[in-house]
Amino acid sequence: MIAGCNQVENIEPTVELDNRAIGEVKSIDEGHLIELSAFFASILNKPEVLNEFYGYSKLEGNEGELEFSLRKVFETEFDQIARKSSAIVSYFKENGGNLRTQSTSFDLDFFIKFMKENDLEVLAPYLARNFSLEELDELTISWWTKEMEEEGLKKDPNWKGETPAFKIRLSEDLSFESIMKGLEDKTLEVFMVSDEYAMKNPTIVFGAFEEGLYDRELQLKEARVSEANLSYINVVPSNVGIGCAQIQSNDVVRYNIPDLRIRDNTRGWPNGNYITIWVAYAAYSSNSSGLPTLGFSVNRLVTEKKINRSDFDWKSNFVGQPLLTHWHESNLSIQIIFAYKKSGKDLTQTVNSVSNNPNTGATVTSTQTLTRRDTRTFGSQHWWRCPEINGAHKVDTGHGFRGTNAIWQMQGQDGRIQFTLEPRLTRL
Repeated sequence: MIAGCNQVENIEPTVELDNRAIGEVKSIDEGHLIELSAFFASILNKPEVLNEFYGYSKLEGNEGELEFSLRKVFETEFDQIARKSSAIVSYFKENGGNLRTQSTSFDLDFFIKFMKENDLEVLAPYLARNFSLEELDELTISWWTKEMEEEGLKKDPNWKGETPAFKIRLSEDLSFESIMKGLEDKTLEVFMVSDEYAMKNPTIVFGAFEEGLYDRELQLKEARVSEANLSYINVVPSNVGIGCAQIQSNDVVRYNIPDLRIRDNTRGWPNGNYITIWVAYAAYSSNSSGLPTLGFSVNRLVTEKKINRSDFDWKSNFVGQPLLTHWHESNLSIQIIFAYKKSGKDLTQTVNSVSNNPNTGATVTSTQTLTRRDTRTFGSQHWWRCPEINGAHKVDTGHGFRGTNAIWQMQGQDGRIQFTLEPRLTRL
């Protein structure tokens, strides 16, 4: 059995691979955030404004969920979906300018600066998914701060999240002053909302969520393997019985995650789920003299890829590329790490791969240390090449099957992830 091979000294030093974090949670003045939320409540009954809010559910990467960066909207003053000047900015400035001439407490320039400096965002996890624009007659306006999450988790480590809110009717022409007066004298009720409420009631949340919405479109897309290299025309079906011993020298063995899903939200309401996946493996190559050599790599295949809040459906080809484009015979094992974004939690994970050194024939364990800020793991595990090719990916793990592949599950402190694995053999 492969697991019984003699493992020798590490051949790679322990190094840090990644210490990057996208975005940063900002502590902001809740009083100003309430005022800003109240002001938006006073213009959301304008069809052009509400249409623009809804339009952002169509933004690339949002997967039908309404979310966008207020900072970006007010810096560009442009509606990215309708490809025209932003109605949000236009009505905000018009109404805010009118308030300034009336000597009210609302300072237009201050709040535009407030949105930009605090990188404010809008999240509405269920609004566009559960409610059509035409059926809306009321909206719940809510706000979120980092302190709310911290306090909730102090009281209960399993806290699911809730935020304060008030409700408006879109048929009523409410002014900023009347909303603020209602909040102050409590004639406008403030109550707490969560997933259960927002699924049944149209809800919009304002805050500095560190979702990275401002930079999402500016981030470089991850390198993908070209479709030409992923051709499966000559894939040998698994049912023909080809085992590890029958693999020929020119055969290419790709290792894939055909299906994946989460079973729980990884953060409290209203934050999204952001998944990261690494694979650690020994890389077989030749040096300048043509002699076979072994290197060690840890590839991040998915970087904070979003799954909508409470979207627990199976996702086909979530990873978008093979874990390994070729699992070489010298690479006896790999390690796969599944993680999720978690503010204030730093990941430190030892990763390794067991290999057969083609120069000496010795079995070698290569090790590095993986680090990443604001990240927590679902878990990690090693997989062995020959057992997987021989059918281990079809052995029931206790969680059933997806097609003919066994379902694997890893459970972190904040939720579960399930996935299937599959080696695919191409005979060139």
